[in-house]
Amino acid sequence: MKVLVIDGHPLMRSAIKREVKDHKPQARVMLMAQLDEAIEIIGKQFFDLIIIEIGIPGGGMHTIREMRAMARGGKILVYSSMSEATYALPAVSSGAHGFLSKDVSGDELRIAIDMVLDSKTYFSKAIQESLLSQVIANVDASDHNPLQSLTPRERLVVHLLLEGNKIRAIADMLNLKESTVSTFKANVFKKLQVSNLVALSEKMEILR
Repeated sequence: MKVLVIDGHPLMRSAIKREVKDHKPQARVMLMAQLDEAIEIIGKQFFDLIIIEIGIPGGGMHTIREMRAMARGGKILVYSSMSEATYALPAVSSGAHGFLSKDVSGDELRIAIDMVLDSKTYFSKAIQESLLSQVIANVDASDHNPLQSLTPRERLVVHLLLEGNKIRAIADMLNLKESTVSTFKANVFKKLQVSNLVALSEKMEILR
């Protein structure tokens, strides 16, 4: 098995190599400090696993996309000191097979290596929980957003109310009775569980 480690810090490169060799004694590990040289070697040789610090000068999501196109099926594991919360999902979306923070233990690095070599995607438990929270949030926003319960006419009345128009003015604009507009307003307040225009405005901003 051939492994390529790309990292700008010599001590980190050595530490990663040591972890890889301890975990996979048969692995042949190549160390690279310069991104352009690493890209060149990837174009010439096949590596079963590429471990890269995307914070290396010149690195980024475009680097992952380029490597993914050149790797001929080889796996890419981002092992980085950069923010996991910020960069893990973009990295995987760009083609990496996993993202691992350098703050974790060597054992976690071994787990990540095994997972990506097994054609699975590695995320830390923190990112998995974040993903779950986002899924739940999206479900709440799309399926249970009370704004979706408003009718088109109720939405229009809300818009006019928040522009500062009075019930009588809205009735004249929409050619409706004042009592009808008042009913629309009452329905909106009930559906959104608010009792005044200030609360309505605040809730609309949150739910939009």
